[in-house]
Amino acid sequence: MKPRPIRYLVLWLTTRCNLRCRYCYRPSEAPSTMSREIARTSLELAAASGNFFHVQLAGGEPTLETGLIEYVASLIRQAGWPATIALQTNGTLLSAAVIGTCQRYQIEVGVSLDGPPDVHQRVRGQAWETYQGLSRLEGAAVPVRITSVLCSENVGHLTQLAMSLASFSNIRGFGLDPLVLKGAALSHRNLAPDGAAIQEAAGDLCSTVALINQRRNPALHWRELDAVLSALNTRSGPSHYCHASCGESMAVHPSGAVYPCSQAVSEPELAAGTLDAVDWSKLSVGFDGVRMRCHDPHCQLANCCPGDCPSRLRFNRDDTIPAMCALYRGIADYLAKEIS
Repeated sequence: MKPRPIRYLVLWLTTRCNLRCRYCYRPSEAPSTMSREIARTSLELAAASGNFFHVQLAGGEPTLETGLIEYVASLIRQAGWPATIALQTNGTLLSAAVIGTCQRYQIEVGVSLDGPPDVHQRVRGQAWETYQGLSRLEGAAVPVRITSVLCSENVGHLTQLAMSLASFSNIRGFGLDPLVLKGAALSHRNLAPDGAAIQEAAGDLCSTVALINQRRNPALHWRELDAVLSALNTRSGPSHYCHASCGESMAVHPSGAVYPCSQAVSEPELAAGTLDAVDWSKLSVGFDGVRMRCHDPHCQLANCCPGDCPSRLRFNRDDTIPAMCALYRGIADYLAKEIS
C-alpha cells in the first residue's frame, strides 16, 4: 500500500535509563544505543514526503546520549527539513550543556514529573535531581511542558502537583497519562488508579488550576481540561486521537525495528518491519478500530469525547471504564457545576 506521510517520528536514542520507575512500560532488554546511521535513515524517511513532521527524542533516558541528541538536531537544522524537535526526559541529567544544546537547536523540552517531591520520589526516585533540572531550565528561560503518569500513588495529590508546577515561571502546561498496564506495571497492578478517585480529583484539579490562573501570566494549561473545553464548545470530538491512530506515526528502536508508537516498541504483535523494509500496511492499521467506547449515553461528552491513546486502550483492555474516561467526566462535571 502507498505509505502515509510520517508526521510524528519517535527516535528511541537508547534503551538505557538511570531510573527504575515502578510502572515503566519499557520491556526488559539488553541495553542498546541507536547508531547515527539508524538515526539518519529514520529522519530521511520522515522527510521524504516533504511534509512538516515532528521528531520526539525518547527512550530509555535520551540525555544519557548527549552526543546523539546534538547529532540528530544539527542534522535536521542543517538539512532545513520542516520539522520540530522535542526531548522527553526525566529531568535528572539536565546539565548546562544539555540545556545549551536545546536552546541552540530550538529543541522543545518535556519533563516527566508525577507529583510533589515526596510522591515523585516514591514512584520514580531522584526527585531532588528532577526538581533541580526544572530549576536549571527556569534559570535558562527554557519553556517546559510536564507529563505525569496518573496512578494510585498520585491521584490524591494532583492539586499539590499543580501548585508545584505553578511555582516555575517557565512551565507552560501539563498533561496526565493514565498508567499503562505493560512492562513493570504488570507486577504492580495496585498502581492502577480508581475511577471514582479520578473523577473526584479531576474536579479539585480544575478548581486549583482556575485559582492559579487568576494570578499567573502566562496561564498554566492542563491538556485534558483544554480538550474537554474544546469538545464541549464544538460538540465534536477529534477524528483521530493522535498520529499513530491514523497511521502517520513511526517509532524506531535502536535496532532499526519500526513500530506505530513509542508504547508499542518491542511488542511483536505491533512490529511493522525495519527501516530497510517498513511494513506500511501494518504501520497504518496497527490501531484500527481501537477507540474509547462511551459507557454512559447521558454523559455530556457522549457524542464529542476527546478520546484516548489507542496504545493505552489496547494494553488496558480489561478496564471496565478507562481511566481517561473517568478523568474527562470529572472535568465535564466540574464545568457543568460552574456554569449552573
